[in-house]
Amino acid sequence: MKVKKLMAIKRLVVPSELSSARAQTQMSAPGPTIAVYAPKRKLTPEQEAICASKADVIKVSAFAGTGKSTALCAFSEAYPAARVLNLAFNKSTRLEAEGKFPRHVTSKTAHAIGWDDCGRDYSHKMAADIRPFHIQRHLNSSLRSIPVSAHNLYGARVIETIKSYLVSADAELGLAHVSVGQSPAELKFFDGSLILRDAKRVWHEMQNIGSDIPMLHDGYLKLYQVKGRVLPYDIILFDEAQDTNPVIQAIVEAQPSRKVYVGDRHQAIYGFRGATNAMELIRADEHHYLTGSFRFGAEIAEVANKILLVKNEDVQLHGRGARSRIGFVSSADGYAYIARGNSAIFNRAVQCVANNEPFSFVGDIKGYRFDQIRDVYNLVVGDKVKDAFVASFSSTEALSEYADATNDREILSRCKLVAKYGNDIPKLIERIERSALPSIVAGASPEKTGKRIVLTTAHKSKGLEFDNVKLAGDFMSLLDDEGRVFNVAKASPSDIEDVNIQYVAVTRAIKALSLSESLEEYLDYASTNADQAACCP
Repeated sequence: MKVKKLMAIKRLVVPSELSSARAQTQMSAPGPTIAVYAPKRKLTPEQEAICASKADVIKVSAFAGTGKSTALCAFSEAYPAARVLNLAFNKSTRLEAEGKFPRHVTSKTAHAIGWDDCGRDYSHKMAADIRPFHIQRHLNSSLRSIPVSAHNLYGARVIETIKSYLVSADAELGLAHVSVGQSPAELKFFDGSLILRDAKRVWHEMQNIGSDIPMLHDGYLKLYQVKGRVLPYDIILFDEAQDTNPVIQAIVEAQPSRKVYVGDRHQAIYGFRGATNAMELIRADEHHYLTGSFRFGAEIAEVANKILLVKNEDVQLHGRGARSRIGFVSSADGYAYIARGNSAIFNRAVQCVANNEPFSFVGDIKGYRFDQIRDVYNLVVGDKVKDAFVASFSSTEALSEYADATNDREILSRCKLVAKYGNDIPKLIERIERSALPSIVAGASPEKTGKRIVLTTAHKSKGLEFDNVKLAGDFMSLLDDEGRVFNVAKASPSDIEDVNIQYVAVTRAIKALSLSESLEEYLDYASTNADQAACCP
């Protein structure tokens, strides 16, 4: 199926009054009314149409770099007397928003809202994650009938069941949340009803302030959602809606406020955190598009469109920025090296050290978990393992088996790195940490990065942009083993997310983009087989 021209898409007619920067608009949800809208900034027709909308629920599909923040700021400026909440995706986007939005807009994350209401009670026992060793003693009765080799896996399934409930919109933990895999041990020894019983017990202990089982951030957010609080805002701006999960979506949908959902369904890459791509689920009164990217030119936009063609997207992204190019990028000029996972980042960092190339990371180097690579190495050689989860395994073979059974790519990749570099692991990590330049933080301009290699994963690069980008070779191929296009009709959610991850990585570039070998092969195929490039369901 060929990509349809943008002109074929239905468009909302922009009122002629907006061309003179004036339009009558009135709020239809609780809150004050403003008689005249006079934009304080120059807007595109697409952005003006959003600002002119009087709908109660507005959905905006905003492609990469198309000025969604500008549109949201302008929308909020149209209602200076309204109580407006900008619901930010994370802390960094919240901080960035606070410097952009008008003073009458409050920017908060959903977790910050939940923390203020009920999270503080658990400040003494908060943890980033729960691992099987945390809950082992609460599972004794169930573990008696399970081989010791499967104890960690059973604990992981109990935890996954709880996490599934925490990110859902459901009020009660039930069988629908139970996680059981297809490994031989699970099929033979695991019972879903027992997993549910244990999950309920552990969740109860998580809520017990005196228990030593940690509380998770998603835990107190669930408690907040179940309480059914009404937020004191007239308008809610919900940015990055594609990456939300059902519990946050339920909190927003329960509010009587007007709502503006903004996101890009093709940038939904957090399914592993329970995100469900709300952009495809939202029922809106009006649906608007932002399709003109100010970040890059037509050349990079074409690559992005061909990636999206795999998903049968018929709305085209248009490059409105300066001319860009596809091809070789030089280390001397500096570029962002964007990878699918941390293993490729570690490998490239090793090369930087060996070649004496200046390099740095996006965010704290600790976020790339090189310490856990060291722990896996220590497990091999019998040295002290700091991470309690890794230390709970008797060998790397047992750790690898657990990772295979739970499809934990990060653990599997660390085991492979240890097998590749062997006894060089400790000194390589030390040299990388010693040689790395100061980290690149969110919002840093390309000019501030200098002529260096900026190492990052696609997930960490989201929301950022770089003059030059080089893609690592660990992204999923968009062609199958027989040379045919990825079949979206038969794809799993994680496979579709892998397509989105490539789209995110590609659209970080401003001036130049160096493709991976597999993406080059797909683009060649797409250029010569245009009629078959999209895989229709």
